[in-house]
Amino acid sequence: MNVIRHFVKLHSVYKYNGMFPEAKNIQDAINLVLSFRIKSEIIGNWLYCFTNPLIGYQLEAIGFWYSFKHHAYIFSDGQKEVPADEETLDEIRARLGSQLIRN
Repeated sequence: MNVIRHFVKLHSVYKYNGMFPEAKNIQDAINLVLSFRIKSEIIGNWLYCFTNPLIGYQLEAIGFWYSFKHHAYIFSDGQKEVPADEETLDEIRARLGSQLIRN
């Protein structure tokens, strides 16, 4: 896994000139999605970004991971705290609350 993450980071730096700065905490991640106008939402303790794979590779290189079930890139202060697999996004929103990120 670390080899793949390292490759993605190198891919990000060399091919895309490291478009995004590293996100050290959730506030950095929120500032990033605001500045690049990436469709995002805070759901519970997680920041969900709904974007294309090109942007997604950049996000993964700075600490996000991809959820195949929710079709979103997710960030939570650098720790992979996985939401319950059996819940849909709407169920998570209803249980924990959510807020859209807008400029």
